[in-house]
Amino acid sequence: MINAQSKREEIKKGFSDGKAELVSKIEMLEEELRETAAVEVGLYSVVPEHGSSTNKVHAPARRLSRFYLHACKTKSQAKTASAARAAISGLILVSKACGNDVARLTFWLSNSIVLRAIVSQLNGKLQFSDGTRTKHNGDKKGLEEKFTPKRHESTHDKKVKRNSIESPDDWEDPLTFIVALEKFEAWIFSRIIELVWWQTLTPHMQPAAAKGGSSSRKTNGRRHGLGDQEQGNFSIELWKKAFKDACERLCPTRAGGHECGCLPSLSKMVMEQLVSRLDVAMFNAILRESAEEMPTDPVSDPISDSKVLPIPAGKSSFGAGAQLKNAIGNWSRWLDDNDPLEDINSICDEMKSMEHEIFFKPFPLLNALSDLMMLPFEMLADNSTRKEVCPTLGVPLIKRVLNNFVPDEFNPDPIPNAVFETLDSEDLGEAEEESHTSFPCIATPTTYSPPPAASLTAIIGEVGSQTLQRSGSAVLRKSYTSDDELDGLDSPLTSIIIDNSSRASPASAAPNWMPKANGGRKVVRYQLLREAWRDGD
Repeated sequence: MINAQSKREEIKKGFSDGKAELVSKIEMLEEELRETAAVEVGLYSVVPEHGSSTNKVHAPARRLSRFYLHACKTKSQAKTASAARAAISGLILVSKACGNDVARLTFWLSNSIVLRAIVSQLNGKLQFSDGTRTKHNGDKKGLEEKFTPKRHESTHDKKVKRNSIESPDDWEDPLTFIVALEKFEAWIFSRIIELVWWQTLTPHMQPAAAKGGSSSRKTNGRRHGLGDQEQGNFSIELWKKAFKDACERLCPTRAGGHECGCLPSLSKMVMEQLVSRLDVAMFNAILRESAEEMPTDPVSDPISDSKVLPIPAGKSSFGAGAQLKNAIGNWSRWLDDNDPLEDINSICDEMKSMEHEIFFKPFPLLNALSDLMMLPFEMLADNSTRKEVCPTLGVPLIKRVLNNFVPDEFNPDPIPNAVFETLDSEDLGEAEEESHTSFPCIATPTTYSPPPAASLTAIIGEVGSQTLQRSGSAVLRKSYTSDDELDGLDSPLTSIIIDNSSRASPASAAPNWMPKANGGRKVVRYQLLREAWRDGD
């Protein structure tokens, strides 16, 4: 009797345990379906195209943030961690699928930045206004110690892979998610830099690019006066075209003169990095001993045809310095005139003001070189004057420039030996740390400074706040609460069927492509995601 009762209890306990295990498994599978739907709707079903609508361009960031907000509200660390990992993995996959399409990579970079800003705002405790890392309180290790988006040295894809996103253990912490997004942004930013550099700017450094101006540059035996004026004009127009091509690759919509919803600061950030590289490349090419010298480095010294330079290589003079200064001025004005931050509307005024806090002066090396070429001889021997005029150039480079000096009509006298003696006697150890002393100069590695989340408030609104619900833009408010995006995915066939119901007779009504209750079923994962979005609103 006792044995029978014991058996029944064991069976009952086993059934209860099995039921609990089954319920747990169903919940896990439902969560996995919900997560799959979120990534599908937020990333895989998106056509990464630039357009005038900020809301539409950043739909992926908004959709992922809605799902992440739902996961946070469940108070389940496992669900929060899983949602963060899914978002990062999905962003990496769709970005890799872009191949060499720079515009699409920029699209996903813009979405990652907006997603990071939304998550920072949702977390509430994070203050990334200066783009710096914050440490955990308590005895946890600081995130910057175990998960820091290092400054990427992106001269080759292998280096990017070595700097790929690592896997921390505390994905349930929003800080980890935010820093992972920064890491992803640094990776994709580096890839964009490399693609534009190699596919757009580097071809303009080759002999094929110089052929376009060879017919107009005929030598007539004139004296070496204002450099080679025709070469200078050709170089100015050549690199304006290169800058234009680069901008078109980054954002075709904005480059075409139209407004675009992607973050305007991205094109500016990329162009600044590219111009810095070009500055070093031209500086090294101009300081070669002759125009016949070959390139020595694919990034720092890649120019293979000196005709693309604004002044002849291997020769320095007052006239060449003036011509170089003129070219720099032309390029700088073009960059200013085509600065996307100058044309954006008032919604981005806050971001615009924050972006301009750090002033970027293009072509610092070329500017210093042109100033040095035009500096009177009596001032060359004065150390303080040189540091004021060309602080980025160390004594060895200054001597190299002076060794290439050629008298011209503006400065026909040779450099006095006393100037060289003064330079030779100076202690190189006293050179400023910021100055360049070796040749060729080395281009600085690609660096990525994450745009601060606070600068994007005007774009993303106060997500999840009563302010957005009461007084926010109707379009912005609907973008965080509407289920319309799921309806098309629930039955995608209807989105490509032309609705002829208005032209058809009543007897031939358009067919209903939605599955009937007894003839099929709606896709469960979308229903689960719809519930999650509703809970998160």
